[in-house]
Amino acid sequence: MKKLMLFLTLTMFASTAAQAETIKVGGSGSMIPLLTILGKAYVKKNPKDSVEVNQKSMGQPGGIAALNAGAVDIAMSAMPITPAQARLQVKAIEIARVAGVVGVNSKVSVSHLTSQQLCDIYAGKIKNWKQVGGANEPIAALTRPDSDSTKAMFRSAFACMADLKEAPEILNLPKEIDMINSLSSVHNAIGQINSIALADAAGKFKAIKIDGRSHEMMQSGKWPFILHNNLVLGKNRGEAIKRFMNFIKSPEGQAIIKSEKAIPVAFKF
Repeated sequence: MKKLMLFLTLTMFASTAAQAETIKVGGSGSMIPLLTILGKAYVKKNPKDSVEVNQKSMGQPGGIAALNAGAVDIAMSAMPITPAQARLQVKAIEIARVAGVVGVNSKVSVSHLTSQQLCDIYAGKIKNWKQVGGANEPIAALTRPDSDSTKAMFRSAFACMADLKEAPEILNLPKEIDMINSLSSVHNAIGQINSIALADAAGKFKAIKIDGRSHEMMQSGKWPFILHNNLVLGKNRGEAIKRFMNFIKSPEGQAIIKSEKAIPVAFKF
């Protein structure tokens, strides 16, 4: 009898283990914090599954490529997928909208710029904070690669930025964490970031208004710099992925998105 009970117990364990699934997620670096939190909350409710969010940014193109190759199950895309990517038979599902932020170090006294002044800073025409009403200090302008989703949406948000050629002295930072660290530590810095990173910075850097508008106006439609957080699904849309997506759209998932200073988007999949 004991042998039979042990056999049944082992059989049940093996059956449970066989059903466990791992969901691999990778892509846009700006989405890593939000998906990591959602993944941890999901696993608490679904302990037989695991969610692995790649903590290194693959970029939007890298995430889609990894999805197409089967290296990840879900790609993170903080901007719309391209027509070429759509031909890969992937499906982008917007789960949240996050405000892009023009951030400056907390020691910068300037609180607002016009969009033209912003463009002139990145074009190298305005080089000192004194030229825009601040202290007599050189501006340390920071940017991201053009392939980065935050940079792409930054360019599309302000008309004069679309085709602007950045001055050679503009410091190009490869990763979001580099932007966060530089805005926090370089006392005369300005750069592009998002509202989630802004909240996490706890005052080390701040947002400035552009053309009299603030990132806090995003929900009213009056702030143009917006990151559309999409989860992109490929051919593998198994039960674990369905459970994870249903969790994200549940009241608990929506509450997590709101707590991360993002606006949840109702979706179907």
